[in-house]
Amino acid sequence: MDAFESAWAEFEQSAGPALADELSNQAPVGDPDTDLDSGTLSQSMKWEDQDGVLTIGSQDPRGPIAAYVTRGTQPHEIVPVFANALHFFVGGDEVFAKHVEHPGTIANPFHVAAWEAQRDAIHQEFRDTVGGGVALSFLNPWQNRTLGEE
Repeated sequence: MDAFESAWAEFEQSAGPALADELSNQAPVGDPDTDLDSGTLSQSMKWEDQDGVLTIGSQDPRGPIAAYVTRGTQPHEIVPVFANALHFFVGGDEVFAKHVEHPGTIANPFHVAAWEAQRDAIHQEFRDTVGGGVALSFLNPWQNRTLGEE
């Protein structure tokens, strides 16, 4: 492992958990009395290295819920897929329906708030671990020459 890869791995070990934790903190959480999945999105935030790329986001087992939350949704019909009726509760009352018209949701860009909350610390961590000479040395294709020399 060269100096850049080592510095990048050190950066990921610090920045990854910090950003995943902040996403968890910023993710909306429903009312556990009316939403059995309350907190699932918040608890699904993970980080990983994917071939040298630091990736942070939701690994929600229900699918791309974070995309629906951050981008919002348009009004749409919901119909049962594996049953004859939908089953849910409204204000404590049990409801069965053949379909419902969902009004859509307003976008909640909590991922932007998470980045803004951690940006300065992540930039500093990058400067402390990867920035400066290590990064310039890695980016300089003539590692034994000074940039600007002919």
